[in-house]
Amino acid sequence: MELDFVRADLEQHREILIQFNIEYLRWADASVQEWFGLSLPSLLGMPISDYVHSSLDKLCEGTPPNGVFYVVFDGEMALGMGGLRRVRDGVGEIKRIYLSRASRGGGIGAQILDRLVRDAQSFGYDELVLDTGPFMTSAHRLYEAAGFADIQPYAEAEVPEALHRDWRFMRCRLS
Repeated sequence: MELDFVRADLEQHREILIQFNIEYLRWADASVQEWFGLSLPSLLGMPISDYVHSSLDKLCEGTPPNGVFYVVFDGEMALGMGGLRRVRDGVGEIKRIYLSRASRGGGIGAQILDRLVRDAQSFGYDELVLDTGPFMTSAHRLYEAAGFADIQPYAEAEVPEALHRDWRFMRCRLS
């Protein structure tokens, strides 16, 4: 499948991005409740929809080499999203790789990660970091296969501190 990686344009893609981010965070919330007995809206201090609306501009704000955020299409159909942002000199963070339910299991997540890693290399980053929930086992396999390994929590992580103890934080050295 030939995918189109389209840089997110908030005027053009806002509704798709809101939909994908709400789906992602609602899934994460259900898993956080199951695993930790905690509510993501409580940890975020607002309902998921409000959080998405308040954080979307920041999530998509970077322009190369400070970051890039993609909506991934197959023709006219939006399949998913994923991004990269600079967190400090030489270090980028993988953000919000997410695929619609119908798009999962066909290697598209690996293609998104591969594109973001190549972008990070072209931006001159030395390493990448990311955070991933303990329930995101498919993502763990993807990240480990790409060379990511566990690290201690990093300061720029978006995940609420109450989850840090059991959350996975990972790094991949690019150089």
